[in-house]
Amino acid sequence: MMSTLEYKTIAKNITPKNYNLKIETNMKTFIYSCHESISIRLQKPTDKIILDANELDIKSVTLYSKGIAQHTRFSVLKKEKRLSISVDKKISADALLVIDFNGINNDKMYGFYRSIYKDGGKDKYLLTSQFEAPDARSAFPCFDEPALKATFEISITVDEGMEAVSNMPVTEVKRINKRREFIFQKTPLMSTYLLYLGVGEFESIKGNLGSLPIRVLFTKGKKELAKLPLEYAKKFIAFYENYFGIKYPLPKVDLLAIPDFAAGAMENWGAITFREISILGDEKTPVSIKQHIAETVAHELAHQWFGDLVTMKWWNDLWLNESFATFMSFKAMDAIYPEWNMLSQYFNEVISTAFVADQIKSTHSISTHVSTPEEIDQIFDEISYEKGGTVLHMLEKYAGADVFRKGLHKYLKKHAYGNATKYDLWGAVEEASKGKTRKFSISKFASAWIDNVGYPMVEVKFSNKRVDLMQKRFVIDGNAGKNETWPIPIDFVSNKGMASTFLNGKTGAIKGNFDWLKINYGQDYLYRTKYSDEMLERLGKMIKTGKLSGVDSWGIENDFFIQIRMGILPIGSYLNFIDKFCDFPDYPIDISIASHIDWIFRMSYGKSPETERAAKNAGIKYYSMLLKRLGWAPKKSDTNIDRMLRSKVIHGLGIMGDESTIKKCKALFARYLANHDSIDINIRDAVFYVSAWTGSIKTYRQILGLYKKAARPDTKRIALASLGYFKGVQMAKSTLELSLSKEVRIQDSLTPASVISINPTSNAYLLGWTLSNWQSLTQKYVPGTHMLNYYVSNFAFASDKASLKRIDMFFAQKQNMRADIKKSLINVREYINANIKFAEKNFIKPKNRA
Repeated sequence: MMSTLEYKTIAKNITPKNYNLKIETNMKTFIYSCHESISIRLQKPTDKIILDANELDIKSVTLYSKGIAQHTRFSVLKKEKRLSISVDKKISADALLVIDFNGINNDKMYGFYRSIYKDGGKDKYLLTSQFEAPDARSAFPCFDEPALKATFEISITVDEGMEAVSNMPVTEVKRINKRREFIFQKTPLMSTYLLYLGVGEFESIKGNLGSLPIRVLFTKGKKELAKLPLEYAKKFIAFYENYFGIKYPLPKVDLLAIPDFAAGAMENWGAITFREISILGDEKTPVSIKQHIAETVAHELAHQWFGDLVTMKWWNDLWLNESFATFMSFKAMDAIYPEWNMLSQYFNEVISTAFVADQIKSTHSISTHVSTPEEIDQIFDEISYEKGGTVLHMLEKYAGADVFRKGLHKYLKKHAYGNATKYDLWGAVEEASKGKTRKFSISKFASAWIDNVGYPMVEVKFSNKRVDLMQKRFVIDGNAGKNETWPIPIDFVSNKGMASTFLNGKTGAIKGNFDWLKINYGQDYLYRTKYSDEMLERLGKMIKTGKLSGVDSWGIENDFFIQIRMGILPIGSYLNFIDKFCDFPDYPIDISIASHIDWIFRMSYGKSPETERAAKNAGIKYYSMLLKRLGWAPKKSDTNIDRMLRSKVIHGLGIMGDESTIKKCKALFARYLANHDSIDINIRDAVFYVSAWTGSIKTYRQILGLYKKAARPDTKRIALASLGYFKGVQMAKSTLELSLSKEVRIQDSLTPASVISINPTSNAYLLGWTLSNWQSLTQKYVPGTHMLNYYVSNFAFASDKASLKRIDMFFAQKQNMRADIKKSLINVREYINANIKFAEKNFIKPKNRA
């Protein structure tokens, strides 16, 4: 069994008990001073203490033992980001560290940093913090490890007219020389990365859930956009209290909209921070963004129990935080807004993402070894979030919903205000399952899926009076390597009805004669399926006649498409299947087909006229069928899925060159310029994107003007993304230069490059531009921003050996490599190699034989 403590702690035999931080801010110099006291308990006598500390100006350090000041020496270890403290004689029992230091409110979005915004045309600043994972040390010296929980006593002195915010309620405000000192209630035991420090001229709206006060805080003029998240917060907290059987653990909840924020949101206990786009919205906000706001609020509030109340011991079990927040956010949304059909969206948003992220050799297990800050940062990815969320969905299905819920309650109760490991979690679910007989214990089932890398493909072969099953690890290049196996519950549906079996080994069988049979009924488990051509034809007929649900149809289509993606089958076989059997698709197969045809079109655009034409014709035919069903105009009967699908369909038709769609989008864009309320807000993004794709320099300037003037977060985001859709190198060059200018916030600066990476007219240029500007990018996106790796991930649309060689040669040079991009670089190489195989299968015509 792997050790639950996979790191070397800096606090061996030392336990922090309490931090007392007295912070003095300065909004002119952005240099703050702090008088810090740390109460510690020593298990063994020591004459040396190591703290985490980064980019801090340490003025003095004194260690007190039994109330007596010791002769204390200290040294700052810049490379290690540590503060070393020593005394002449070993001390024991309790001690007190007193440190005076200055820190910088940087503009790089980590530590205790500054954020700029406009108020009446003038620049103003607020201060905020982002400490996850290893950046509390950039704000104050500390034992910056999740297992080293302590209490915190915070006071922040600010200028008149400003408010300070922290995790707990304010107990007192003192006036000191025209300034104000905010003193906060002592926190319960918590990890350093969950501490929050905020200062600004905040406005807010307030509400209550019983006696629990809830606020949404924001910069001036955004009150109307804060009412929606306040309502979401009330409903989600009530849901979680009921589901977990545990009241919200703190005496208040603050949700803060921050203008500059590298992450989407952060679960600081009792003071949750968000990007403005991820929290501010109203009835004029597109449903896709409203759902995003709801999901983000639900995700961060779930963390108040999973992650904050109970925290993983070390970052190898990050999934205990993020997987649960992902899983629970959809569960909460589905319970409160059943009309949104979030459980179906879970397949398209979460499980589909898990399939893609985990299909490469260089993936990692959900619970994975990490030790350095750079390694920790790189596991905040689709494996920790979406694959972990998928496996929790599986575990709930396997254990049973009631058992799973009881297990979570036991886990949270037992480890409240403490730390836990994966073994604690599945041990609690196992305990809740006592008395139930299973072919595979819950602990072994969970371990197999959480500790192993990747997922399986199950091949289905029909023979006389039986169906043979064989599993092996699935990887995108087809070469799985080791013969790993997983315990797989096999739920299946056939012409004879529904039944189940269990595959625990490489092979298995289902006895009986079947006209047709579909395994992974309900798509509850993370494995792909490969059928024979004959059975695929029969299953296609079941899709066409509506005998399979949209989710089961999605599973068949998704697994068929991956054979195309791997370069095993030609695209013609996939397009023929769609044309023959998928003329009245249900969700989520409809949006899955749309995404796959779009991918083929973009990959082949300008590279293979025949393949491009085939994808274009299939796409226009398929999208037109969907648009005929949906219509251009919104209907009262529309679901959220209908509204989002309509936008995707219009976008797809326009990108593939459907003249009537292009003409209508241009007319709607002109109407929008005259009156922003004149078009359906839910197709605005499609109208913008199609207008950009087919637009001129005049259109470019119009959208750029909309971006610069936009006050609403959603409008600003859509306009900026639209600039990446224009055809050709020259406009791509202008957009990329804009992204690095002061016109674009650093948090938003990735958007143009991300869009250009899927723009087939300019993504080749993006590769050269990125490499040419690499030194500037490394200076802009320092490690604490956690953003540089996205520029590497943008290379994933390359499909030629020359591009891969260029990337390899560039990053072989030591000065171009940085620790926080290594994982992304390894991953992107696999995707490019898979693209090359796809291109060789579909773009290169075989030579004529004599």
